[in-house]
Amino acid sequence: MLKKLLGKLAVPPIHEAAQAAWDRGDTVFIRKAHPSPTKQDRDIAEAVQRVTAIGWDLRASDWEGAGLSRHVTLTFTRP
Repeated sequence: MLKKLLGKLAVPPIHEAAQAAWDRGDTVFIRKAHPSPTKQDRDIAEAVQRVTAIGWDLRASDWEGAGLSRHVTLTFTRP
């Protein structure tokens, strides 16, 4: 029961959230992501590839912060 509750409260991976937004018919999908410091932004690039494979177009990527507080806001739109 606890595992089920934690699963409902967890934030889904970006590609799962993008697929859900696509299925709902949303016109814009915006997601904030924190890159792993050890992967040199490869994880963000992989996430963008997965989301664009669904059909979304990347319109903007705004980077903010530095060090461990560094994050990116990705904005996708339907083609």
